[in-house]
Amino acid sequence: MSIERLSVPKLLGLAVRAEIDSELTYSRLAERVKNPLLQEKFQMLAFEESKHAAILKNLFRSLYPGRKISLPARADQKLLPSGKVKPSTGLVEVLSQAMKAEKAAQKFYLDLARRLGPVPKKIVLYLSKVEQSHYLMLQSEYQMALQFEDYAEKDIEKVVT
Repeated sequence: MSIERLSVPKLLGLAVRAEIDSELTYSRLAERVKNPLLQEKFQMLAFEESKHAAILKNLFRSLYPGRKISLPARADQKLLPSGKVKPSTGLVEVLSQAMKAEKAAQKFYLDLARRLGPVPKKIVLYLSKVEQSHYLMLQSEYQMALQFEDYAEKDIEKVVT
């Protein structure tokens, strides 16, 4: 599916679905890891993704007063991939998938911004920048996970000793 072929209301619905799914994924990851610093980072990401969904819903209401946003059952994996996190998936792979998802979301919002007027464009460009910051944070955690194989499992003091 191509972003150019979809209507803006449909794209906003896809974006909200992807943000809701990301919030759930990050919340589950926060419960899964034992490292408190990593837990806090995943919780923060979950919180920000929930705020993105709210921002997008408000944007939809402002652009289409009286219309109800239609959320697909699943996000389009070609436009907004979420990855597959199973209980057996290691932290390095989880972080790699999350980085790809954040990069895709950043691109999605940049592409969407080209189809919007000045005010909504500014909002969507903001979301793109935040997704970029998520990517950079996950990239840092990815490097830590590569360097310290039990990074997700222990308190930071126990990882380095």
